[in-house]
Amino acid sequence: MHLVPNIASAAAELRRTSWLQLAGYAWIGFFVVFLVKLAAPAGMGPALRACGLVLPLLLLAAKDLAHAPDALRRLQGADNWRGRITALLPPELLGMLRIERLMWRGFLRWLRRRPAATAPEGTALTYLRRGAYGSAIGVVMVALFLELPINILLVNLMIDEPTARLAIHVACGAGALYSFVWVLADRWHVGDASHVLAGEMLHLRVGVRSQGAVPLSAIERCEAVTEAPERWSRRHGIHRADTLLVTPFDKPNCVLFLKPDATVTLLHWQVQRQAPRYLLLYLDRPERLASHVNFGVRSDNQTQPRP
Repeated sequence: MHLVPNIASAAAELRRTSWLQLAGYAWIGFFVVFLVKLAAPAGMGPALRACGLVLPLLLLAAKDLAHAPDALRRLQGADNWRGRITALLPPELLGMLRIERLMWRGFLRWLRRRPAATAPEGTALTYLRRGAYGSAIGVVMVALFLELPINILLVNLMIDEPTARLAIHVACGAGALYSFVWVLADRWHVGDASHVLAGEMLHLRVGVRSQGAVPLSAIERCEAVTEAPERWSRRHGIHRADTLLVTPFDKPNCVLFLKPDATVTLLHWQVQRQAPRYLLLYLDRPERLASHVNFGVRSDNQTQPRP
């Protein structure tokens, strides 16, 4: 009798778990099975090997089935064959494909020295001047340039087969080139790197990762964050699915509390979704946003008629 509620509860939890989190769980499961296989008798090896391969696939399939009602709703709203096909695919998968296309387009525009998209007029809330994003880009670039000669040296010392050496060199070179393209494209998309307060709207933009506009009337308050987002969420009893991280690299240092009845749509990882109640941001000067938002909240409270 309790089977149906348990299934519904598991499906709801899977829907609130991101694909990235689930991929991490699948990898952990695969690693645990691998460790068990090392300690188990030799006769159990084939069964454990099959279990290690099937377990991640089962997790991903369960996540896909949990989103079946959403896929059916998208399918009913589709008006052509292309829309029907894409309606059956996870939106996150389509978002990854859009990001891939945008990254290559950004890299080509970086090569041509094309300017990035201009931000709207207003008060700029920067997030690169005091952050570690620029340093992280430099570290990754140095690591990519050092990786190739080190890989060549190690492969030549450890692999004697010429064909295998060539294949490994090509794979390492392609991986380094691909990473190089993504790093430069991401830096181009981030551009001047600022959110903007314009009129009664807060325009958020972090490259191709997060974009959207939040009406100031939808913001309840803004508070400082002085700890890791996971610890902050646990301390306040907030599920991870109810938060959204809007930062290029640094840990967030402020959080926007949206009103419970606010309906704000954001583009996150190229997937349109309704914004959760808690938006975690990193800003060079978070006190500027906090003073503006909280002053507006106090003004609204003072102008409301008293009963």
